[in-house]
Amino acid sequence: MKIVIVGYGWLGQQLAVALCADGHQLVVTRRNAQSLVNLPAGVKGLVLDLNLQDNCPENVADAFSNAVVICAIAPGQQSGTNSYVKSLQQLNSIITKAGSKALIHFSSTGIYQGLDGNVDENSLLLESLPRVQLLVAGEKALQQFPRCITLRLAGLMGPGRHPGRFVANKTLPDPNGLINMVHAVDIIGAVQSILPTEHWQSAIYNLSCPVKLSRRDFYQRATDLAGTQVQFVPETLSQRYVNSQKFITQYNFQYRFISAGDALAYCF
Repeated sequence: MKIVIVGYGWLGQQLAVALCADGHQLVVTRRNAQSLVNLPAGVKGLVLDLNLQDNCPENVADAFSNAVVICAIAPGQQSGTNSYVKSLQQLNSIITKAGSKALIHFSSTGIYQGLDGNVDENSLLLESLPRVQLLVAGEKALQQFPRCITLRLAGLMGPGRHPGRFVANKTLPDPNGLINMVHAVDIIGAVQSILPTEHWQSAIYNLSCPVKLSRRDFYQRATDLAGTQVQFVPETLSQRYVNSQKFITQYNFQYRFISAGDALAYCF
């Protein structure tokens, strides 16, 4: 299968290696040629700056034609309508003109900011919040494409992204709140479950470790493994739990790590 990964960053790099090993034809994009050196065997690079791209030149059209496109562009920490949303609007234009086969978009469970309790893909979002507004705008930009699967990813963890290092020597609030995380290997597994789809239909799915785990238990275990320390203050922020059952049911998906705590040893 012909696959284009737009955004060859931390997650895109791992995904490209796995999909190439599965026998797919991989093209990955970055904004400049310097970021595309020393690619893995079998992976081709394509310079694509969506902030500058006003049309669909022949080399881009050829790469995207009849391809499954995976958008792994991170929204960053900005809020409001900005270059992130404009980039996704431009990407939608390119895949439409090129005649791409389907689209998988990595969004974020940060879209549930401000909500408490059990949240799922049908939860009413607080679009008055800038961060939520940004993520909603990004999703809508790509959902204009008729065959778009949106994956809302929980907090990312995996090789080189160990939570115990991110919180080292910090004081965290809400020790009894729930953690919502997902390991890179399960994101890759989810994509591998989607790709054999014969009839692509637009849908939104959450990806998050299914087992409920408190912030105290998770970060205490994380810092123990990483050789760091963390403290907590009894400030309650949120009891939000991101429900990921929809994807499990739709694709008969089995998480490699049903608990984020079990994934910690595989983040070094």
